[in-house]
Amino acid sequence: MKNTFKIFLTAIVFFFAANNCFALHTAKIEKIIKTSKLDSSSTIAVSIKNVSDGRTVFEYNQNKLLHPASVLKIFTLFPAVETLGYDYFFKTGFYKDSQNNLYIKLGADPLLTSTQLKQAFSELKSKGCTSFNNLYIDDSVLDKKEFAPGWMWDDDINPYTPKVSAYNIDCNLLNINLTENNDNTMKSYVKSGYPVSVITAVNSGGNNDVLDIVRYNWQNPEIIEIYGSLSKSKQIQVPFSSVRRYFIYIVSKALEDNRINIKGTLYSSKLTPDNSELITEIANPITTALPLVLQNSNNLAAETIFKLASNKKYAITGSNDVSLIILKDFYNNNDVKTDDIIIKDGSGVSRNNLLYADWITTALNKLYKHKDFEQFKDNMAQPGDGTLSSRLHDLRGEAWLKTGSLSNISAIAGYIKSQDGHVYSIAILTQNFTEPQKDVKSFEDEIIKLIYNR
Repeated sequence: MKNTFKIFLTAIVFFFAANNCFALHTAKIEKIIKTSKLDSSSTIAVSIKNVSDGRTVFEYNQNKLLHPASVLKIFTLFPAVETLGYDYFFKTGFYKDSQNNLYIKLGADPLLTSTQLKQAFSELKSKGCTSFNNLYIDDSVLDKKEFAPGWMWDDDINPYTPKVSAYNIDCNLLNINLTENNDNTMKSYVKSGYPVSVITAVNSGGNNDVLDIVRYNWQNPEIIEIYGSLSKSKQIQVPFSSVRRYFIYIVSKALEDNRINIKGTLYSSKLTPDNSELITEIANPITTALPLVLQNSNNLAAETIFKLASNKKYAITGSNDVSLIILKDFYNNNDVKTDDIIIKDGSGVSRNNLLYADWITTALNKLYKHKDFEQFKDNMAQPGDGTLSSRLHDLRGEAWLKTGSLSNISAIAGYIKSQDGHVYSIAILTQNFTEPQKDVKSFEDEIIKLIYNR
């Protein structure tokens, strides 16, 4: 009886000691928030939960709807990959029908390169396919909406937000090399040879790199103007004004280089007949794209995978609208309600997206217990990876996180295994701030380190 009482007493002591430690850490987190300049002028929301029992560890403005930025990628990618499968391949197929017509069946492959495309035409030639009646492009895999709702008009020139298309190729980015002249100015060179005019008024030799890149689509989308100064030669990237136009340019060059003759129609859109013969195929695994999304926050890959989910599930032209239905069904079926949040795209770029911190940690806890979570987690960023390359190095192997950044918006969410052996889901959302992004990231890191040191 005495032993039983001792065990009971010891359990009570440990319980209160753990809760005192728990309270001490939550008080420290609250102090970090309250003493931050951000709290007085910006909106901060924090939610921390224990993943094993769902118990809330700390919360602050947890029900305020805020912009998640690229943190959203966790929640759009998971159901999309569940639909596509971890064994999914992006495929670009080359088919011949009974009338000797060539079809390029697009797979909206975000990993496709012009080198791969040119190699495919070399394979056609090696198989004796050097003349066709017509060349058609089957672009039915995705719809024609290249930007999602809520994307900003000036994202058109932003290399982090290239247009999303069935014709995805070379990351949908034009590489422009800026090299030094002898007169302290820069000249431009487009390596691919794509016929675009680049007006360059850039000085060289200064201490600061300041560039202003302009494209007036309503005048001529194939004229790019570059102004400013560079300290040394540099390669810059500009999204294609028309992904389809660039894709066709690469195909035209490949046809010419391999002396493949097309007698009649070129590049008209047309569905590939069911009885067509597959001649060759480019296939890239989705597993290569997953770390691009979760670690490097690649928007093109995120949006493409998200839209392809509806193409795969319903054998229709992939679209944002139908993929959003798949997403909502997934979370509602896993007891995570979606009627009080707003999701408009697959990447977090849309300014219309709204989540709240408590929803994020609730969803993270559900994902953590999903049968495929470990495979998904293996692709998430740890400190030292991607957007976490310069952050939280002491927590490598103990944290799996997704960052998010837009103008005046910062977010981070994911999982932390603390020193007490528990795993916690966390969400920190901050927006409407004027401080430098690096200061907000430091604020996030301070809270994360406290969770780890519990």
